[in-house]
Amino acid sequence: MDDDRPKPQRTLINTRQEFIEAAERLVGLAQRELRVFDPDLADLNFNSRASIDALRRLLSGGRMHRVYVALHDVEHVKTRCPRILDLIATFPHTLLIFRTEGEATKAQDRFVLADESHFVRRPVAAQPRGVILIDDPLEAHAVRQRFDEIWESSVPAVTATSLGL
Repeated sequence: MDDDRPKPQRTLINTRQEFIEAAERLVGLAQRELRVFDPDLADLNFNSRASIDALRRLLSGGRMHRVYVALHDVEHVKTRCPRILDLIATFPHTLLIFRTEGEATKAQDRFVLADESHFVRRPVAAQPRGVILIDDPLEAHAVRQRFDEIWESSVPAVTATSLGL
């Protein structure tokens, strides 16, 4: 029965810092998969040593472990995130960064989804208010569907090497 499942934990967040801390928490919680949708990844600390170490542990955990990142603008990652670029060089088939196109460019929310059970989401990226849910696969499923819609309208955009070098 489902009695052994942890009870979902829902916490409202009211500041940008709380969102960043929640995203960092989810990177650490992820066991198999992480999905990120963000305007440009500039506000999140994904290039920090701690986040890179957590992402490396996740990606080193098995052949099926993945990190998917969809961004509206990839320039910040390309020019200001050398640790992420190094990680892509190590895990080129399991750390994927795409850029949105078409309808996906109109998406205004932002979220981090870990293992289809935990997520943090801000309905409007420019606003600080949002929610973090831990151990809630039902709600996380809707976020996964949202991510899949965005991913389908996105294209590969960041690789470890630059063309022409």
